Amino acid sequence: MNKASKDGMLKQGSLLFVSTLVVNLGNYAINLLLGRWMGPADFSEVSLLITLMLMLSFWALAFQLTGAKWAAQYHQAGEEGQLAALVHWLRKLAWKAGLTMAALLMGLSFFWQDFFQTRSVLPFIIFGAGMPVYLLMSTNRGILQGSQQYGRFALTYQAEMWTRLAVTILLVWLGFGVNGVAGGITASLLASLFLSRIRLQEKGATSFNNQRALRFFLMILVYECSQILINNSDTVLVKHYFSPTEAGLYAALALIGRIVYFGTWTVVTMLFPTVIKLEKEGKPHLKYFVYGLLAVASMGAAIIGVLYLFPELAIRGLFGEQYLSIAPLLWQYALATALFASANVFVYYHLSLDRNAPAWMMIGGGVLQIGLLSFFHASFQQVINIQILLMSGMLLLMVVYQSTLSKFYSPQLKPSGLQ
Repeated sequence: MNKASKDGMLKQGSLLFVSTLVVNLGNYAINLLLGRWMGPADFSEVSLLITLMLMLSFWALAFQLTGAKWAAQYHQAGEEGQLAALVHWLRKLAWKAGLTMAALLMGLSFFWQDFFQTRSVLPFIIFGAGMPVYLLMSTNRGILQGSQQYGRFALTYQAEMWTRLAVTILLVWLGFGVNGVAGGITASLLASLFLSRIRLQEKGATSFNNQRALRFFLMILVYECSQILINNSDTVLVKHYFSPTEAGLYAALALIGRIVYFGTWTVVTMLFPTVIKLEKEGKPHLKYFVYGLLAVASMGAAIIGVLYLFPELAIRGLFGEQYLSIAPLLWQYALATALFASANVFVYYHLSLDRNAPAWMMIGGGVLQIGLLSFFHASFQQVINIQILLMSGMLLLMVVYQSTLSKFYSPQLKPSGLQ
């Protein structure tokens, strides 16, 4: 990679990092405001909507990363016809999946109301209406990401955050409560879809190997599902097993603890298309994986340290006195999230090289977490301890896998850039 390319990547990476930081701060500001306005019980319903959004994002990320992988290859090779064919195929699939998700959310709204102990079915109906938009927008994001148009890629996240902020605050202020929060989410997806529009070069469009793309899509779908299970199943299960007030307290705990995950997401976002590009060019890329892992671990350690030293200050500043009981658990939840974020770097690095073993390991961890938390949930401490132990085991497995690859492959053979 020449100096100009490196400088360009650094500039784009810095832009994306700053944009992601602003977006995460904005999303946190919305949630913090709602937590203060509504109190723990009502905030538990708001948190449920946010968690459902994150849990359903495994579909969105499957479309985004599939688009990113093949867009990176086609863009690098100048194969605009195949890129157009890819986008048409993904959009058709997104429509079908989005309508199915909308039907499940809206058609089973009374079941969801009963299971999650909410006051109304309307949030599920409003939220469900935005699902086709969500998947179409994610497809567009993947093409922007893969072709390394990080400026527009970042802009879609900005539009989503600012629209959600404005619409949610307005609707809640007008008295729509949780329904207003659902309306803000759906409106934000529409705004992001508008800004993610892609003009394709229709002339010369060709077919492409959608079987390979479909296999990759399904692998990402299953893996992202496991990621979402690990990162969000605890909040959903707590909402089911604990009282509304307790669930609201845990939601605040999770929101603060996940600063690590969302703060380090930019690293994975940049790593994925970069490794694909370098692998296609036959250039080494292992150092980018190492740099990414060090960045994630360093940011995680810094956040854990702050939450360990100043837990009550963090709670008072972010949520207020009524949430102080969760202060001793903050750094522990952040530790579990940091371990998960670090393991994620391994998984995405190897997925970009078509190695699926780390993804299957993480899938097993996600299923195991749900099983354990379903049986052992006597207290918040027990729920967090289970997550720390599981994520420590996941990270250890990833390190063993990486070490095994390094031993079996000689540098001279340069398999998948491991030189």
